[in-house]
Amino acid sequence: MLENLKKPHTLIAIFLTATLVISVLYFPIWGQIVSVLVLLTSIGMAIALILKKHWETYQQAECTREKMIRNLAFDIFGFLLTMGAAMYIGRLTGGYFGLHNGFWFGLLAGFAGGFVVAWAVRSVWGRLVAEV
Repeated sequence: MLENLKKPHTLIAIFLTATLVISVLYFPIWGQIVSVLVLLTSIGMAIALILKKHWETYQQAECTREKMIRNLAFDIFGFLLTMGAAMYIGRLTGGYFGLHNGFWFGLLAGFAGGFVVAWAVRSVWGRLVAEV
């Protein structure tokens, strides 16, 4: 089942984002509930794929159990740090530009701000973990 989720990851991301935007625009009462469900689904899928990757490496005897647990902790913490920073900066950017320039510009600015911050945090975290 996890292999099926890994292949069309772009389509799943587009579907979850479209579901969130449609729910906010057409069903504002359900927007908060749908956003929490989309967030939890996305985080759960990402963590499941991280676990699967490290478990396969461990099963193939490419690393020890301690190294697997260390790498797993680094990957999950880095993922959560990246997601948290992207959500925070994306919310601030989207709120600011949405307030001053309209909803659609704020939405695009929030996506762009979150993407740039996620990319920066991920690259910095990757360099820090590579040194350890």
